[in-house]
Amino acid sequence: MPPLSPRVLIVGAGQSGLFLGHRLLDLGFRVELITNQTSLEIRESPASVTQFAAPSTRALEEQAGLDLWREQAPRFERVHLSMIPPQGDAFRFSGRLGASAIGERIGGHAVSVDRRVKMADWLEYLEDKGAKVHIQTATLADLKYYVRMYDLVVVAVGAGQLGDLFQIDQSRFSGAHERVMVQAILDGVAWEGERQLDVYTSPHGEVFLTPFLTSQGEATSVTMLSTPGGGLDAEGMAGRHPGPLLAGMQTLLREHLPEVYERIAHLGIDDLVGGPKDITYSKFTPMVRKPVAFLDGVPMLGMADVVVTSDPIAGQGWANSTFCAQIYADAIAEHAHSGQPFDAEFMESAFERFYQERGRHSAVLAEMVHNFWRGTLPPHFGALVEAVLRYPEVADRWISGFNDPADYERWMFDPQAAQDYIAEVAARAGS
Repeated sequence: MPPLSPRVLIVGAGQSGLFLGHRLLDLGFRVELITNQTSLEIRESPASVTQFAAPSTRALEEQAGLDLWREQAPRFERVHLSMIPPQGDAFRFSGRLGASAIGERIGGHAVSVDRRVKMADWLEYLEDKGAKVHIQTATLADLKYYVRMYDLVVVAVGAGQLGDLFQIDQSRFSGAHERVMVQAILDGVAWEGERQLDVYTSPHGEVFLTPFLTSQGEATSVTMLSTPGGGLDAEGMAGRHPGPLLAGMQTLLREHLPEVYERIAHLGIDDLVGGPKDITYSKFTPMVRKPVAFLDGVPMLGMADVVVTSDPIAGQGWANSTFCAQIYADAIAEHAHSGQPFDAEFMESAFERFYQERGRHSAVLAEMVHNFWRGTLPPHFGALVEAVLRYPEVADRWISGFNDPADYERWMFDPQAAQDYIAEVAARAGS
């Protein structure tokens, strides 16, 4: 329990802001939160990009008592990855997300819960636990008042006027690139065998098929991503009504990823689980900002997407948000015991801890995935692909890196380390 019980204001009710609010409340802080939507409005809003909680992220949620859908959410332990070149046969392999020492300890499964369900439930639970929740749109004038009322203001809203308070940081790279996305949450997607996370990657773009919990029950989220100008670029579909948007998505898939098209070809607008609002078009523009912004000389702390945009192609959005919130909560609790103010130096230090522990590794992963079809990967990656197809242990380690991106630096990116690891695996396999 911090001796002075500082007052903390969190602006934003996404994954990072709500997780931070719950952690600080549990640590004895006085927490208030501002959001421009009630829980009911969140539940009734359009779908947003699907995220999933990989084993380590899910474990943090469980430790915080926030796994409110443990019995309902479909679990998946494996990722099936299909790499489909312009010509020739596809490369396919499957690996376990929790194939590591920590994964074995915490349980190797992941879950994906509709953001509308998750954020609404967390918001209501936060208020039930004693936090003050203010339903309003925070303006600059409001923030100038709040920074003098509270011991610490944390901004967890990445877009718009508030996000623009944080200056662009040219010294960092998030690994993110511009993406165009169409996503449909569907009932009746064709599966063969057990439902796991299916990922298709090609020079035209990527598609994720994710087992998914909605307010209506289990479904499948089909997320189609492309860089602008890519084969799966749906930019010309912006503003279309749900029926034509789904048909346009199917047309692009039929042309460029026909095996994915076959899995949803029989589905129409009536198969959208939550109705028309369950198909969405989005465009992502990456941004890296400095973690501290000043209002009238008083610092505010930015977090997660406010500071570093996560590229949806790498599947690290909720991981970055959750780890950032956990690291900030620990840093805030430690600093509170010092009796010192939450100054800019503290804020820079808290963000740097997150960036070094998680952020930079996620950026490297996103860049690796982005470059896979662009001829800019190191020459030894050919040998890595061959080893993945030959040895399940290597496939497991490749996939488990989505849970722990830091592991890629230990074996994948250094040619000698990769060669030594593959030789060790081959020796254990007797080949």
